[in-house]
Amino acid sequence: MAIVESELQGYDKAQKEMMQENCIVVDDNDLIIGQDSKVNCHLNEGKLHRAFSVLLFNTNDELLIQQRADEKITFPSIWANSCCSHPLYQNGEESGIQGAKEAAIRKLTQELGIKAGQIETKDLTFITKMHYKARADAKWIEHEVDYIFAVKMDVQINPNPNEIQKTKYVNIQKLDELFERSNNGDVKIGPWFRLIRKHFLDNIWENLEALENVSDKNVHHMGEVK
Repeated sequence: MAIVESELQGYDKAQKEMMQENCIVVDDNDLIIGQDSKVNCHLNEGKLHRAFSVLLFNTNDELLIQQRADEKITFPSIWANSCCSHPLYQNGEESGIQGAKEAAIRKLTQELGIKAGQIETKDLTFITKMHYKARADAKWIEHEVDYIFAVKMDVQINPNPNEIQKTKYVNIQKLDELFERSNNGDVKIGPWFRLIRKHFLDNIWENLEALENVSDKNVHHMGEVK
């Protein structure tokens, strides 16, 4: 615990508490090999662990995106997909796709304030898994097998300001405009969201009426993102 505390000096209290939660550590084939704190999984060279990304669309086929809070320890203030976090080594969240869905429901409530029952695990369509690595700064890194889910549904949100500073729904054109601004350095976009946009999002967007047709259970090895 002393190591954890020393690495988290000066950060937001709520964010420090979450960094002590235990992630699911895996090998390159996404087989569980252990557990470790979020701090250790993200510190220096990190440890490969499971994550998830939710793409939440409304019935106008617009995607909800969020700007992460300044208080976030890794990748603060960047724009990302609707909800992204980690399954934890607890309460069955270790159990593959279903466990990642359970984690996603937990975080949709905690981050976006979506009330219990509005979105259930059965509503989340599993798209694929991607293995990537991306450095946030000299100290923090992401090295994840990211489970990607999509859902199309109108829901009420009440974002947690400790997690999210802005949200908005965008169509493809508006999202591309945001990415163009990021190329000019006006805004920052999370590396995992860049990968999702480049490799998967067009196909998902085109098949929102039949999400099951875009599922792909293979792990896509993306390598290191600069």
